[in-house]
Parts: sequence; structure tokens; C-alpha cells
Amino acid sequence: MSGSSTPAATVNGTPLSALPVHTQPTATDLVFGIFNGQGQFVPQGKIWSGAVDKTGDTLTGLLACALTPSDPAHLTNKAYVDKLGGQVQGTVSTLVTQAQNAATQASQAASGAAGAAATLLNTQKGTPNGLAALSASGNLLLGGLECLGVRNGHVLMALELPTTDPGVTGAWWNNGVYICISQETT
Repeated sequence: MSGSSTPAATVNGTPLSALPVHTQPTATDLVFGIFNGQGQFVPQGKIWSGAVDKTGDTLTGLLACALTPSDPAHLTNKAYVDKLGGQVQGTVSTLVTQAQNAATQASQAASGAAGAAATLLNTQKGTPNGLAALSASGNLLLGGLECLGVRNGHVLMALELPTTDPGVTGAWWNNGVYICISQETT
């Protein structure tokens, strides 16, 4: 039987040559392809309709993802982003409140320290081995009276001396010409 051939059996249906040239397959038409290393018939709508090219494409419809991402390159959904946004907002709000509280506490501490320092200084004024106050002009205040000052390296008496002997031992007084020191009265 060399040189003779048996004609192949044909299956009834529409021959490819009879199909219109510009007909697009419908979403339910089965397409044969190799997927994950296996030959499969898959509905055309599951393969091409709405497919996004891995090398880059434009998405014109909605895309959904119900999963929580586990990798920085994963797609995230709005609920996940909103949840994170709420957490960030809550964290920022907490940090702002803590900063405001810290500022208030620092202000109260500074005010308390200033008050304590003023109280300490006031209790030391006029006490033995305590502090002596100075007037606005820089003179020493004793008992609320300006008594001594320093100008150009000289000690000055800021009080006017009595003009008669005050009768107190060691007190200074001015007789009109000289500065005198009172002696003990008898």
C-alpha cells in the first residue's frame, strides 16, 4: 500500500474557513492552553476578559482584593488602608495629647520651681547668715531701707546720718563737720 493514503475522518461542524474574520470569542467559549504546565480547556472570559498584563497595563474597571497583605509588594484593599489610617490617626492623637500633657507638666514644674525659689529667697532675707536684698539702684537694703552702695569702687552711705548723737553705742552721726561715733552712754 505504499503511495496510497487513507483520508482522515472529518467531524461535522463549521469549518474554520467558514468563520467570520472579525468574530471575537464569547466569554463562555472554551480555549485550550497550557496553564501551570498542564493542557486545559478554560472559558475564554476567565483568561482574556479583564486580564492585566504583568509587564504593565491600564485597569479601567474595579479590582478587588480581600486578603491582608503579607509582603510590601502585595495589593491592599481599602478596608486595610482605612484600618491602618485609623491606627496612625489614633497613635498621632495619643502622641499629641502626651506632648501637650508633658508641656503642661513642664510649665507647672517651672512655675512651682520659681515659686519655691522666691519663697526660699524671701525667708532668707534679713535673717542671720541669710540673704540681703538690693534696691533697684543697687544699694544694700536692711530693714527695707537703703543703707550702703558702691560707686566707682567707693563705698557710699546711702542713709543720712543723724545730726545729733543718737545715744546708741557705736552709731555713726554727723555733727555738721565730722562723722562721729557714739560712745556708751552713762
